[in-house]
Amino acid sequence: GLMVTGFILYNATGYLIEFQFTLVQRSDIDLALEKERGREVLEEARRLPGVNFAEPTLDVACDFEHGLYHRKGVVTGLVRGAKLTVPRNARAEPLRIPAAGVAMTRKLAELLQLRAGDSFVMTPIKGLRQPVTLQVAEISDSYIGLGVYTDLAYLSHLIGEEEAITGVQLKVNWRNHDRFALFQELKQMPALQAVNSRQDMLQNLTDTLVNMQRIFIGLITIFAGVIFFSSLLNTSLIGLAERRREVATLRVLGYGPFEIGGLFLRESMVVTALGTTLGLPLGYGLCHWIAHIYNTDMFRFPVVTPPIVFIATFSLAAVFGLLSHVVVQREISKFDWLEALQVKE
Repeated sequence: GLMVTGFILYNATGYLIEFQFTLVQRSDIDLALEKERGREVLEEARRLPGVNFAEPTLDVACDFEHGLYHRKGVVTGLVRGAKLTVPRNARAEPLRIPAAGVAMTRKLAELLQLRAGDSFVMTPIKGLRQPVTLQVAEISDSYIGLGVYTDLAYLSHLIGEEEAITGVQLKVNWRNHDRFALFQELKQMPALQAVNSRQDMLQNLTDTLVNMQRIFIGLITIFAGVIFFSSLLNTSLIGLAERRREVATLRVLGYGPFEIGGLFLRESMVVTALGTTLGLPLGYGLCHWIAHIYNTDMFRFPVVTPPIVFIATFSLAAVFGLLSHVVVQREISKFDWLEALQVKE
């Protein structure tokens, strides 16, 4: 069970990074502006060295209300057909950015007790600050944060602006001379509040979450392997000790040490396969428990079980089974069968 848990957690970490930073957030550089600006800042960003593509975003802090449930959050306005931020469902399929409603992260929808098609009240805390009733057009899946997405033009209208922009996402051609020139130009832009690099975000995530997870997963796998190896070896040695006369009889009948060892190996492999099979649902359930613990506003942990998880589990179990048999085979090879036959019942 622990072995399965380790492999599932390892694959879940990789899937989380791929889903969040390859499928949903696809920009190389995110520019955050000090205040709302017009399209001129977008045109300026498109002229930056090395920039292949640029898209505007509008982030508006809001209060969300649904009956007795209340939550603060941020609505992100995206242009139609946005390519650098692509909300997706659990099957990683891209979602439509609604013209009037919103695409809401599943976690936030659960906190507000909302389902697709339900309505809620959204009140911007800047601009006109007028409450508006919106519909949850789509439920999106995300493992970091509580994202809410809608059409940029519609969100601009809600805060009383014609077309406001608070951020620009860039897709950059990372050639060496462009990197230096790009950041030199960014330093000259007075409207910028922050510059976020996806590469730096991934590096920070790898240095903190991923490396810690790998150490944790490695310890789980080693711990599970030691327990599995020790219990299997102990069972095999006890079985060998209890059947000393049977082994001696087989030797008298002409069976060699490796032929006898093969009988124990087959028995050990059956026990290994049975134990591993029974441990699969236990490990799967343990992963769901861990995912429940990690299910917070800022971070969620996916449970993914590709076929490689089960293949790796059975393969590693077989390896530990073979290693334990090496010890058993050694005991059989140096077994004094004449002495065993002389022992009285």
